[in-house]
Amino acid sequence: MSTDAPSTAKPLTAVEGVKELSRHLRGSLAAELHDGTDHFSTDSTHLVKFHGFYQQDDRDVRRERTAKKLPLLYSCMVRAAVPGGVLTADQWVTMDRLAGEVAANAPRGAGGPAPNLRITTRQGIQYHFVAKPDLHPLISGLNERLVTTLAACGDVARNVMGCPAPLAARHGIDLADCARPLAAHVRPRTKAYWELWVDGDKAAGAEAPLSAPEAEIEPLYGDTYLPRKFKMVFAWPGDNCVDLFSHDLGFVPTAAGGSGIEGFAVFAGGGMGQSHSREQDTYPRLASPIGWVPYAAVGLVAEAVIGTFRDHGDRTDRARARLKYLIDDRGLDWFRADVQARLSERGVSLEEAPALQAWTDDDEHLGWHEQADGSFFRGIHVDAGRIVDADRGTGPQDGPRLRSALATLAASGLVREVRLTPRQDVLLTGIAADRRAEIDEVLAAHRVAGHDGLTAVRRLAVACPALPTCGQALAEAERILPRLVADVEAAAQAAGLDDQAVRMHVTGCPNGCARPYTAELGIVGRTKRTYDVYVGGSVAGDRLNLRLGTDVRVEQLRPLFIGLFERFAAEREEGETIGDFCARAGVGELADTVPVAAPRRRTAEPA
Repeated sequence: MSTDAPSTAKPLTAVEGVKELSRHLRGSLAAELHDGTDHFSTDSTHLVKFHGFYQQDDRDVRRERTAKKLPLLYSCMVRAAVPGGVLTADQWVTMDRLAGEVAANAPRGAGGPAPNLRITTRQGIQYHFVAKPDLHPLISGLNERLVTTLAACGDVARNVMGCPAPLAARHGIDLADCARPLAAHVRPRTKAYWELWVDGDKAAGAEAPLSAPEAEIEPLYGDTYLPRKFKMVFAWPGDNCVDLFSHDLGFVPTAAGGSGIEGFAVFAGGGMGQSHSREQDTYPRLASPIGWVPYAAVGLVAEAVIGTFRDHGDRTDRARARLKYLIDDRGLDWFRADVQARLSERGVSLEEAPALQAWTDDDEHLGWHEQADGSFFRGIHVDAGRIVDADRGTGPQDGPRLRSALATLAASGLVREVRLTPRQDVLLTGIAADRRAEIDEVLAAHRVAGHDGLTAVRRLAVACPALPTCGQALAEAERILPRLVADVEAAAQAAGLDDQAVRMHVTGCPNGCARPYTAELGIVGRTKRTYDVYVGGSVAGDRLNLRLGTDVRVEQLRPLFIGLFERFAAEREEGETIGDFCARAGVGELADTVPVAAPRRRTAEPA
């Protein structure tokens, strides 16, 4: 199949030209890294994403600096790709050390950032406020411990997710063992990354590319890579902690018991992003089932679906340059036929998928759980994924010191791995049964609360970083999350629903990085002080929610929640969740009694 962009009467986006002329992601990055400035050129800001970071500026001080005619306060967000969310204890120790070194040299805006790491909703780790001179020490330091940032961002297949829980009932089957080889299989082959960040040396664990001259050919992506990002995931049967339906390509193992994995049910075309200004033709979409393939064909299926997207995806409009729109524009039958034609060349057929186990709400993975080898893992909740010490003091009223606790445990020899969950939590694995008390003692000494000491609303809440770093953010997300959690908790309590479980996902813009459109309660930033409110998603993540309110002011959110929970308490059916209740009642009915701004419903629903 050709890797050239399809011919079109519409002009290609400027980004396509930057990629084509970049010499496989080199551009002028080498020169700009040493030019003495604190930022990259416009063209280079598109290329650095492929290398695993974004250029940003501190938006807390942007207006003040602009008024004083000062340049923006630039820094970078660096993202480490962690297939399946699995890190060794030694890798965590190194990543924690690097976080401190990055923070020590960070550009100082409104008070400066505290040393921290941030778990993403796609099982990666992000470093914020990284100064340009610290990029090479950070990225090369990560590669020394076989952690890569290559393809963590950019128009390629990004970090491959997988349910990280090594539960005993899974008989030693670990989806990380599926995610890692697939991530290596689809990673770009250019040498540019190693030339820039690893001094030309191959980092075996980061899957260095083939030797020259083959290394200068991108057999999967071609010279212009993909129209936009592409996301893949492995979900465990019945456990949708990874949000299978919100990804471009997803796999669910079949016969995943003591007999091992026979094959995978395959889903394609999911995606969360939309645009407030283009509600006619941008929208979230759930992935569709397209068939079943044997275990050995996973890489070939990924190649085929990526190839279809590469050759036919929209390169003229980045707002619609996602696989979901290609499928809706051409039809699911066309898409399946194109993928099958590519697979047929490799001797593989998409077979009819068997019925899958029903999805459940048992996907938090917090607390103590036994593993197949007799060891245990401990799941620890992390508010919004932010690994940080809440204080520097020792008084009894000081907050939790989570970062120090995890660093201590990772270095103690008690923990085999540190695993990252799609809900932004941490699993400490490989702990001997008779050493569990020591883990609990370290956590208690650092004032890290157990999950049973937290409300269900807080445990289940998810948020993207948003302001002050993300350039796409329209409103707060992570920083307003504690207020929103308190508002929802108060509303539930007022309705007599103590410790009511609610899956609330908050994002600072409609791009949907925290997957708000499948949540029971989705809060999406529209302006600096207003949000759109979505209700009616399922606990299993297999149903899109609907917009209840548009342009709802921050101070209106608590009254909205109170009205919503009063209706839920009065009208719910036995065993009904709030997401199921809202879906059953419908936003039109709820809007009649819940005090909200008039909803503007979607006029273009996904297929």
